[in-house]
Amino acid sequence: MGKARRKKRKTHENVTEEEISKVPHSFVMHKGDVGKSVLQLEMDMRHVMEPYTATKLKVNKKNVVKDFVNVAGPLGVTHLLMLSKTELGTYLRFCRIPRGPTLTFKIQEYSLTKDVVSLLKKPKTFGIQFKKPPLLVLNGFSTDSLPMKLMTTMFQNLFPSINIQKVQLSEIRRCVLLSYDSETKTIDFRH
Repeated sequence: MGKARRKKRKTHENVTEEEISKVPHSFVMHKGDVGKSVLQLEMDMRHVMEPYTATKLKVNKKNVVKDFVNVAGPLGVTHLLMLSKTELGTYLRFCRIPRGPTLTFKIQEYSLTKDVVSLLKKPKTFGIQFKKPPLLVLNGFSTDSLPMKLMTTMFQNLFPSINIQKVQLSEIRRCVLLSYDSETKTIDFRH
């Protein structure tokens, strides 16, 4: 005798295209020659921005930023994250498409996901955790000055807002922590 199939009794919530179009979408890319470690950092940033980012975006040397901006409109992309490298250091730009603003940050130091996972005794990474957007936690961001207010708004608009009445705690499996240190004027980005 064959095994009987289980009947699906649970009703799954259908997400409409209208709800998906309201959510912020992003492109994560690099500009110029950046090296292998920055390319890996780009892939890690794409995982942070999942599920509303282009994870398999191909960037060629012939591509210009204008090409991505032109394609972004019809695809509903709202943000562009660009990694670049110069003699002075590595930089990360957060661009709001189509008319800005653009925030540029110099990366002081970073750890790749593969380095962190190699240090763990029991690494737990599943594909399920990247199906839902992360929870954004901002620490130390005061809205006193205009630049701080702009940074806070930019970071909040990178990820979809969470409806407290509808959210289930079991769905939140990831967290993005942005901590601002006012003494050193640096931002600590953790995922």
